[in-house]
Amino acid sequence: MIGGYVYRNPDPEIDALLRDRLPAGSRRIDVWDNGYFFCTGSLESAQAPFAVSSELIVLSEDLLVTPDSSGEYRLAAWEADFCESFRKRNTDAFQSVQNDFRMAVAAGAGGDRSLYLVSQRAGSGRIYYHKRDDGIVFSSDLRFLYGIVPFDISRRGIYAILKYGAVPEPLTISSNISAVPAAHYLKYEIASGQESARPYFKLRFSEEVRRRGRGVEPDLGPVREALKKSAGFLGRSSTALLLSGGIDSSLYGCYMNQAGGEPPQAFYCAFGASDPEYPYASAIAGRIGVKLQVAGMEKRDALSALDDVVRLTDHPFSDFSSLPIAFLLQYIREHASGRPLVIECNGGDDCFGFPALQHEAKFRLKHSVPRAAKKWISSRLRRSPRWKWEAGGGASARIAALADVHESDPLSYFLVLAPVHYLSLDVPAEWDETLQGLIERTSANCGAGYTRLGYEAKTTIRQLLYVNSARWAAKALSVGESLGLRVMYPYIWQDVLVEQGKLPWSAKVHDGIVKWPLKKLLEEFMPGEFIYRKKSGFVPPFVGWLTDPEFNGRVREAVLRTDGFVTEVIPARVIDELLTDAFKGRQLRSPVLNMLWGAIFAESWIQHHRHPPREGRNKEGARGLKPARYRTD
Repeated sequence: MIGGYVYRNPDPEIDALLRDRLPAGSRRIDVWDNGYFFCTGSLESAQAPFAVSSELIVLSEDLLVTPDSSGEYRLAAWEADFCESFRKRNTDAFQSVQNDFRMAVAAGAGGDRSLYLVSQRAGSGRIYYHKRDDGIVFSSDLRFLYGIVPFDISRRGIYAILKYGAVPEPLTISSNISAVPAAHYLKYEIASGQESARPYFKLRFSEEVRRRGRGVEPDLGPVREALKKSAGFLGRSSTALLLSGGIDSSLYGCYMNQAGGEPPQAFYCAFGASDPEYPYASAIAGRIGVKLQVAGMEKRDALSALDDVVRLTDHPFSDFSSLPIAFLLQYIREHASGRPLVIECNGGDDCFGFPALQHEAKFRLKHSVPRAAKKWISSRLRRSPRWKWEAGGGASARIAALADVHESDPLSYFLVLAPVHYLSLDVPAEWDETLQGLIERTSANCGAGYTRLGYEAKTTIRQLLYVNSARWAAKALSVGESLGLRVMYPYIWQDVLVEQGKLPWSAKVHDGIVKWPLKKLLEEFMPGEFIYRKKSGFVPPFVGWLTDPEFNGRVREAVLRTDGFVTEVIPARVIDELLTDAFKGRQLRSPVLNMLWGAIFAESWIQHHRHPPREGRNKEGARGLKPARYRTD
């Protein structure tokens, strides 16, 4: 964890709280006479976490990988690589780092001093901050800040988790703590207290490839080389590869094997003896010559995983595969040799093909139905099970799904996880406007020539920022770090993000084959029946767990508590009804299951973290810093 307190005039109470809450062994780095940075050193690293000079102070506990003169990857040297680049190029220096990173930089001399806070490019790591009249307090771990500033629970943040699966930045689950968006840095001018957030990376999509004919097969060589370079670099260290049996991890495992470095330790999470993906994970482990270590997750493990994911994750979001990921990372910590780098292959779908790319017509059709008509339909069907149960099709089921939600932009429909119109929500209309506006603003910031981009490009930007970054990559990053494991995401390194933008859309979904570029590359190593099979995906048996009396009772108790916050946004009777349906074995639709998990996770996380442990804090606390229940925002 990194963080700091930078100020014009120090508040001794904030300073005392920070000193008391920092773990033993933490390092403090003075930022001239304007405060200090800190780092906990919780992750092993061959790099020093900071560099200090008279005009530049830089802090990051993430690995910083940069290309050498031949283009191969190596660990960056602070002074020779980053600091010198920052002196010459200012914030353009952030583009010199290939992998995802979080960073704090204090730059300037005399009275002209600025603080830069940098969130990860396409991963889930953020810098969180609380701006004060006298300065700014920040940390890479949201949980840490709740021991320093009030936890003002945001009902709008809860609504965002229920609807979109995550809270769009700069909002967070607390009304008085903000987050630097992905691919952005926050510039804070120390003397004036003024702040501004700007992108340091923009996704680019080639005009040339968009003009190519459908019959022209794209050159996949640059994608192959980008993945092989990172595989060669990571293979110099001890690694733990999460093998799912899917395309992304299978291809990357083959490239690691081809690079000839230290063989990875391979891990798989299985859901019972009949897990459909296990034979494929086993096959790829055999192909690359490693033993597959299997963590078998049963119903009884789901209960402990529920506690672990709440305790170990640094912010709430909605993806119920968080449970097995937390279980698997615990298994790796206990069974892996040493403390390996954990390699997680999320990002392949987002860069190289995902279903929403081919659904523009469907979303525009849904958008063409007026909002008033959707509300009328949902009011008529709310008492019918059509909106919540899986059905075999039919006109009424399609009409029910059509009325789930109405967005201001057709591009946002694929991001919505919940059947909003059926949930009897009582929320201000401006919440939807605010959330959709934030999604659009950050997406526009992160796309070069955004106004000229088409549906596929704008959808890809949203997929990377609000699906991969906000949800999929979030399942492992902070959980791993809480366990002392560093998690790496090679499919979203900068070179890969650049190369994916050069591929035509007809390649990403080729003749109905989603993620065709990676499947084509995997043909070098595996037969067609492995590659082009129907994949079930990494989907835990959440539905089955909800039929278990103990598991259902636990989540019911968590989300329907009398002092809860989620039920201020969605009526308790709706959640109770859905949990009862699930317990009776009704096959709930995916949007309903996603919403249920978001409600369970958000409420459990809030209750666990709104009263942080007080060990080591001043007995009297800090005047004016008592947590409030929530702020209506």
